Amino acid sequence: MEKLTGCWLLLAALNFALAQDTSTYFRDGGELTMDLRPPSSEPLNNILWKINGDLVAEWIKDAVPLAYYRTFNDRTTLDLTTGRLEIKHMTKNDTGVYSVEVNNKVQNERYNALLIKEVPQPEVWIRPLTCSPASDNCTLVCDGNITEPAGPVTYSWKKDGAEWKESGKNLVITKSGTSDVKTFTCRIQNPVSVRDSKPRDNPLLDKKPGSSGAGALVACSIVTIAVVVGAAVAGL
Repeated sequence: MEKLTGCWLLLAALNFALAQDTSTYFRDGGELTMDLRPPSSEPLNNILWKINGDLVAEWIKDAVPLAYYRTFNDRTTLDLTTGRLEIKHMTKNDTGVYSVEVNNKVQNERYNALLIKEVPQPEVWIRPLTCSPASDNCTLVCDGNITEPAGPVTYSWKKDGAEWKESGKNLVITKSGTSDVKTFTCRIQNPVSVRDSKPRDNPLLDKKPGSSGAGALVACSIVTIAVVVGAAVAGL
């Protein structure tokens, strides 16, 4: 008897260990899509989706027609071939653990649905403030007013028109390593949104002669003088 009890306890522990909660994210008013993991290797005869143990959608072939329950009616779609569940117009009340039973078998994969906010548009800041072409290195900071909950947030950087490269919030640049880079752009991204900053000029890059405002002012003055002199000559 003790051996049988131990066997049942071991089986229960094994089932608990196999059950996996995968975090999935949605924004307020957004959509949530959940698939069978792994996909079923046999035709589906019945599907039962639940949230925190309460019914979401149910279908039994030739017995129970497809039905959606409570607030999920009119905004939920269940694919009877793949078992995929799609829910629109998600709200905070839809957070929770979604589980599915297929062909009378409870699937180990469960979804922990979490509501998160969209990320703001970031801005590139330069540190230290004294960073200039005379500096050997500086730090660029991808800063945004991120409010919780934001979920997993990643930062990426782009040099001029090159490809995005995922990095940290701070990017250390050196004068020798960025001599051919004109601008830097950063990106903040989470599972429901992505925002890019405006390009920021490379603070370590020497400006070419004549590209400054002073150079433009001198050029304008020369043109003005030439026009005045030309008019005077024409008058004489």
